[in-house]
Amino acid sequence: MGTSFVVPLIECLEIAFITLMLSQFSKSIYIYMAGAVGLIGGVIGAYFLHDLLEDYEWAMYAVLSALFFWLFFKSNDIANHIKEHIQEIKNATNMFFILTTVTVVYARESFEIFSVLFLDPNSSYELAGLASVIAILAFVFARKSEYKKYIFKFGYWAYLAFALWFGYEALEHLHIL
Repeated sequence: MGTSFVVPLIECLEIAFITLMLSQFSKSIYIYMAGAVGLIGGVIGAYFLHDLLEDYEWAMYAVLSALFFWLFFKSNDIANHIKEHIQEIKNATNMFFILTTVTVVYARESFEIFSVLFLDPNSSYELAGLASVIAILAFVFARKSEYKKYIFKFGYWAYLAFALWFGYEALEHLHIL
């Protein structure tokens, strides 16, 4: 049940911060439309693939744990890392490439949220909704605040906590714990 809150919160915060980056880069409606298409595509993909993925749920948690450990060790300067990606996007001249990238990124985040919810019959959509509301509030706060520099400066410690959490979930799904 806790996963119903934690995974959507992580992914919704990622979506919020990606949107925060994009909103600083461009106000183009096409970018936001590509993001919306990606979110819908992720839900559809998760709905149709969740039965196929169910037996490998432990692997999903193991990969997430490894990813968050990697992010913890590699992302102690998140702000510069994000600035590099924004500069890469600004330097891209092909709008099709930009829109495709935005669609795929948002689809992946949405897929991760809904695949976890669809895989677990005990999922709480109320907790997932609460997580998304918290992420929206964080986005609104960060967009208008100078505190966002601290989020990027110390936020990487959350990666360690999530790496440990998902490692535990992987072991639990393997019935080791």
